[in-house]
Amino acid sequence: MQIAYNRFQKWNLLFFEKATLKSVGLRVQLGHPATERCSLPQRAFNDDFVVIDSGGVHEIGLDFCGCEKSIPKTIQLLRHRLFPATVVDPKSAATFGVLESFQLLTFTSKVSGYEFYRALARRTDNTGVDPPPVREYYIEGTEPKTH
Repeated sequence: MQIAYNRFQKWNLLFFEKATLKSVGLRVQLGHPATERCSLPQRAFNDDFVVIDSGGVHEIGLDFCGCEKSIPKTIQLLRHRLFPATVVDPKSAATFGVLESFQLLTFTSKVSGYEFYRALARRTDNTGVDPPPVREYYIEGTEPKTH
């Protein structure tokens, strides 16, 4: 999957404002060829999916195949060259391209995962005013945390 840079804007009748791929109507359907429609699409958990790509961090609409012959969600993501962050109800994934870039940078410059993500977040919004969201995570024995 190739995702364009996150410099999308939408006209609100007065001026152009920042927009996400999801807000301009992008929906990605997994599990079927591009020319086929799924008869039973299943939206990602909470219809809330984030893709980390070399162009930045993108919020998209994503539908998994829910047909009777569907394969597990993680396999559907992997077949579209998206590496899921978790195996149960994935809400985020990294493209194979960004993982390869991270691997090469780690080998040559020893960049950390945190520094690499921060650079991608800056590529998404370099003002620092509205950084890409970091999704909820769970620590055993506590309530969900959001950063």
